[in-house]
Amino acid sequence: MRNIFLEIGKNPKEIQEKLDKAYAHFFEGDADSQRICFDKAHDEAYIVDIGHNDIRSEGMSYGMTIAALLNRQDLFDKLWNFAQRYMKNKEGALAGYYSWQVSTADFTMMDPGPAPDGEEYFAAALLYAAKIFKNEKYKQDAIQLINDIAHKPCEGAVHTMMDANAGLVRFSPMEGNDFTDPSYNTVAFYRMYGEATGDKFWNQIAGNSVAYLKKATHPVTGLAADYSEFDGTPKATPWHRESDCFCGDAWRVAWNMGLDAAYVTDALEQAPEKFAGLAQDRDWEVCTIRKILGYLNTRRPYLSDMRVDGSPFPREPRFATGGLIAMNGAATVGLPKGDPLIKPFAEDLWNMEIPSGTWRYYDGTLYMLGLLACSGKFNV
Repeated sequence: MRNIFLEIGKNPKEIQEKLDKAYAHFFEGDADSQRICFDKAHDEAYIVDIGHNDIRSEGMSYGMTIAALLNRQDLFDKLWNFAQRYMKNKEGALAGYYSWQVSTADFTMMDPGPAPDGEEYFAAALLYAAKIFKNEKYKQDAIQLINDIAHKPCEGAVHTMMDANAGLVRFSPMEGNDFTDPSYNTVAFYRMYGEATGDKFWNQIAGNSVAYLKKATHPVTGLAADYSEFDGTPKATPWHRESDCFCGDAWRVAWNMGLDAAYVTDALEQAPEKFAGLAQDRDWEVCTIRKILGYLNTRRPYLSDMRVDGSPFPREPRFATGGLIAMNGAATVGLPKGDPLIKPFAEDLWNMEIPSGTWRYYDGTLYMLGLLACSGKFNV
């Protein structure tokens, strides 16, 4: 994967300094205003959603990805140890899945049910770590989790995470959650899972997800909703009344498409005959990233919250947050070199202040992922 920051004129020294400064802020900085990562024991660490005072599988899996891509094996092991000891369901219908929410008070599960983006990033982080640290055990852990995500038998109210009828990731495997979240459709990771396991199931899931995203993204703006039905129709829920709009979760969709477009571009360069069938997926992703970034670029200062057609959000919207700025910057990795949309959005990411304060967890983890993407660190 290309180094976008180099392409827009930054030099290797200042890129590394930017990464080091961000890491020090979130993992070693002031506990009250900067840090999101804390040690529990000499061999355990956890990431806190500061604003909600809990520990989430999403953040833990993002932390492991960050640790792996920055070649920090000690931190990676501490986070993975914590996740396995306090978040992994050991028995019953949920065995093998990870609690999405754990207490910071006593480290018990607040809700044993999983959120699939956590599992997806755990698996990807383990695959990255297996290559970076040359550790076969990480790969075996990843394959175990990947197989559970794909094939864990339905039991009672717990479904397989990949919906058997829709062929798409569910919002949750729990009964009643038979819809999806566009940002959970991590197509590049599905291709990685297939490569790691040799299971052709993942080729089908990747194809299904691209076909679904074509329906879930608006034809003019390119924006997706936080949640949607399997047919792509935006879906509001009682616990998130604006989930039929473009807001927090949906910021990640452009990044997911950018990562897959970059993945496929690299694959086509290495083995064009083998991967020729993926070129159409890549071209659609590039087109949609251009729609999203082009739409927002003409509306500066653009908003973080709106309906997928760009019409007003049901309540007071936020101006572009750190998380959205980071994901838009990260999405540029999928665009062809020299695309005019790369520089403004990569510069936005480069120039933004490191997130601090109460809501630094989500903006901060996305900021770190965005920096790693634009520094070429996902090229593993």
